[in-house]
Amino acid sequence: MGPPTNDWTLVKSAEKSAAAMEVPTKYCKTCNLWRPPRAHHCRQCDNCVETQDHHCVWLNNCVGRRNYRYFFTFITSTTLLAFYLLGASLAQILVYSSQQGVSFGDAISHFRVPFAMVVYGFLGFLYPASLMGYHVFLVARGETTREYLNSHKFLKKDRYRAFTQGNWFKNWWVVLCRPRPPTYYGFKGGFAEGDQRFGATKKVAGAGANRTPPVDSKEGMEMQDVRSTNPQGQFLGPIALRGDSAAG
Repeated sequence: MGPPTNDWTLVKSAEKSAAAMEVPTKYCKTCNLWRPPRAHHCRQCDNCVETQDHHCVWLNNCVGRRNYRYFFTFITSTTLLAFYLLGASLAQILVYSSQQGVSFGDAISHFRVPFAMVVYGFLGFLYPASLMGYHVFLVARGETTREYLNSHKFLKKDRYRAFTQGNWFKNWWVVLCRPRPPTYYGFKGGFAEGDQRFGATKKVAGAGANRTPPVDSKEGMEMQDVRSTNPQGQFLGPIALRGDSAAG
């Protein structure tokens, strides 16, 4: 097959209720593949990353679909540990000052290391706490950092969130509690649930028979062919809907 004639295309929903949602996808000339929706090419990693949130300079790695929950757990635990260090060290100084009947300054002179940990915990708490709050906000909106920043290039009336689940609780559940998808690097590994390496026919690990998932199964729903609910079997795109509404 020759190279694509265009760099961009639109993935349109087949459901009538969401047919106006159009998700742009781009052909990556570096990786020679059509990127899945929400995927982007990282210059530092030199790879296309699925559902890329950002490239973390502190971790020296991209934060994407398979490791976002671990990144969120990391910044949350860092925030809680910094807060615990600050509170425990400050409590030690205050308890000593109260029990011995000395001033706060004298207590600091007696416990210089715990006071240094108070300062260190306060400084270490600010950045991960702000980062955690920012990502709690993003997950509740059903957006990634890249999508949120890019949306501000448009007017507020032209912004939309194509991947939101409708409310903040469902968005949190989908991102933080969904099963971890299989890696794309184990091309010769055994079949795993949700694996899309072999399309509709997959070979079960440890067995000689081929396995074809049922039509109504949600297994690998993000990579399966989209089936239209239109009785005529035609695709319901936004142009078709506008035509139907105009005709009505």
